[in-house]
Amino acid sequence: MKKILHKIHLYLGLTIGIIFFIIAFSGAIYTWEPEIATIIYKQKVSPENKDFVKVSTLRDILYKEFPEGDFRGVLFQGKSKTANVLLYVPGTYYYAFMNPYSGKLMHLQDMKHGALNKLKLLHRNLLLGETGKQIVHWVSLVSLIVVFSGLVLWWPNKKTKRKNHFIIKWKSKPLKLNYDLHNILGFYASWVGIFVILTGVFWGFESFRNVIRNTLSAKEITYDLPKSMKMGELESYNVDKVVDSLANNFLNNNPDALMRISYPHKVTDPIVMTIPDALNRVYRTNYYYFDQYTGRPILGEFENSLYQRANTFKTINGLSYDIHLGNLGGTLGRLLVCITSLIMASLPITGFIIWYGKHK
Repeated sequence: MKKILHKIHLYLGLTIGIIFFIIAFSGAIYTWEPEIATIIYKQKVSPENKDFVKVSTLRDILYKEFPEGDFRGVLFQGKSKTANVLLYVPGTYYYAFMNPYSGKLMHLQDMKHGALNKLKLLHRNLLLGETGKQIVHWVSLVSLIVVFSGLVLWWPNKKTKRKNHFIIKWKSKPLKLNYDLHNILGFYASWVGIFVILTGVFWGFESFRNVIRNTLSAKEITYDLPKSMKMGELESYNVDKVVDSLANNFLNNNPDALMRISYPHKVTDPIVMTIPDALNRVYRTNYYYFDQYTGRPILGEFENSLYQRANTFKTINGLSYDIHLGNLGGTLGRLLVCITSLIMASLPITGFIIWYGKHK
């Protein structure tokens, strides 16, 4: 049995090795996207003992600086980081990073260009568009077979040899050390790596998601659509005042919280306030809806609402993102995913050296 598994592990590993290395290595770097973005997008600001500027003020400043941008909303990140304004432009979208105290524009970034976007696309589609995306999905699926077969092959036949399968002998000869790095590091990394790969497969294959959705009986759920209700002609109506009031009320009480507030674009659009938790976890994000004419909360059974009210599939969907990037465990979680991904990226290299050493 192990001979067959060895051949499966070997040939599949050699086939996907280079692509798997690119996916895993780029993913390891991308776990630090928030920290990298803070530096290159100039998101650090000095805290000041005063209120943030109004959302409408940020919008008015941007219309002067970048008139072609369609203002969509603002993400506030606390007292020591910029307010990030989302702007739509035909064919792309921008983020304007602004000082939340003065409204000064710190950096304007086309989010479909730049180093971070290239890194994200390298991980998602190898910079090859839709074709690359399909390659990444199938390589991820095949890598699960390689990882599971590797775990079976790692298991020693004799109890007396098990100790040697847990400890790397750093003073061994190069080929033996390489074998230990592949075998032992691969064993430790696989227990986290399996979940990282599984969540990637979850995103990559809609059929996989549908199976889980159907199993959890979430398919037939019908949600309400949050809408603003305009009652006749409202002479005193001013959406700026409503948005500013909602944002200020929240931020005055929660100045260090993450909060995104959207601007309505249609007469029935609500104002949407999105509030993640302190670790910015998707599965623990709350959504609140307000009437753009009155500022009153809109109540109902919405697809995105309070995280405690989410169905099981919705929670799993959010958790898949948090597990994949390591957000589930905060900074330590992302560090664990980063180290795991680096080890996983090394396995095609150490595996090739083992194969080449035997066939040289």
